[in-house]
Amino acid sequence: MNTQFRQSIMMPFRGLTIIVLASVFTQGCSWLGVDDDVYLKAGSVPRTTIPETLDQPIYDDAMSIPAVDDARGIGGQKLELGLPEPLSTAFGVEQIVIKRIGDNRWVFIDTPPAAVWPRIRQFWEANNLEVQTADPRRGIIESTWLASREGDADTIYASLVSGVAWADPGSTVQNKFRLTIEPGIRNGSCEVFIEHKQVPLGAPVRQDTANWNGGSDDELLENKVLSEMAYYLGENINRSIAVSREAMNIRGKRAEIIPDKEKPVLKYKLSFDRAWATVNDALDNARINVDDLDRDTAVFYVFYDDTIQQEPGFFGRMFGSDDDDREPGFFGKLFSGDETSAVPANKYLLFLEEHEREVYVTVKKDADTLADPFIAERLLKIIKEYSS
Repeated sequence: MNTQFRQSIMMPFRGLTIIVLASVFTQGCSWLGVDDDVYLKAGSVPRTTIPETLDQPIYDDAMSIPAVDDARGIGGQKLELGLPEPLSTAFGVEQIVIKRIGDNRWVFIDTPPAAVWPRIRQFWEANNLEVQTADPRRGIIESTWLASREGDADTIYASLVSGVAWADPGSTVQNKFRLTIEPGIRNGSCEVFIEHKQVPLGAPVRQDTANWNGGSDDELLENKVLSEMAYYLGENINRSIAVSREAMNIRGKRAEIIPDKEKPVLKYKLSFDRAWATVNDALDNARINVDDLDRDTAVFYVFYDDTIQQEPGFFGRMFGSDDDDREPGFFGKLFSGDETSAVPANKYLLFLEEHEREVYVTVKKDADTLADPFIAERLLKIIKEYSS
């Protein structure tokens, strides 16, 4: 038997050996008869004493255990944990959508800023919008002053992207745009804002900047550019993978769960109007039934049953039943397809409180009684996950 033939026979068995060994190691020390509690109860031992006549090594406590902040008050309890939730940010919300509150408009994109930045740069180049400065670390792009004809938003935009605006004898105004990309409320998402300024052609203005004050001189033109950009991103965002390393610095938490053994809180770094609209949309997207709401007292009355099972995860689908008549719904889905047969189990009150530049969301059973902290935290996590 030659060497090549022996190798071809042994290779499958080697693979089998690796699989068997992997299955052994994934069982942990408990498979070998060692109780996991031994590790939990183990303490530290003194360092080895080295005689002064020998070299003294530099100790590095690589496995130091930090202090635990037991905000939920579960220390000393034994908890049975299930499989983690699947990592996903697509819970029924469109990947790219234009949002609006009052006069403010922005594009919500369910993709990290580092992946969106290269596509935004391509949009400006493809539409002949000359860029003066681009700072991916801050997520800001400013155009030069671009000449165009006067008219409605469509007329101005067509003149801007024609590529010959400066040579157009009909140009009577000049425009400057400032684009800002910020981290979104949901993890792994971002928001894009555009501000527009316009002055008569030849007006004495600084060529390197403008009076950026949070408002646009032509809101219809701002909306036109946002719409065109959203359409472009929708067509091109998934065509190839491109990531800006510098734009990875665009980070921040705009929604955060603060656990507590009595009163967990969902904290938004938003204005009250934006937070109210965000919670309202999140409840709708999560299919949590809103019985009533009162903007004056900043409260939502909702039905939430924490006993409803989630959709099975990867392993549940792999080993579970394939029956189509199983209980539907996951995370915040409270009703089966036949809503007439589903009876809401529990009613809760969501209170929104404004604290300086933040808004806190808490859960109560009634005006004077806090909800169970574990149920409240689960409900707040659902709202946070569906926020956009």
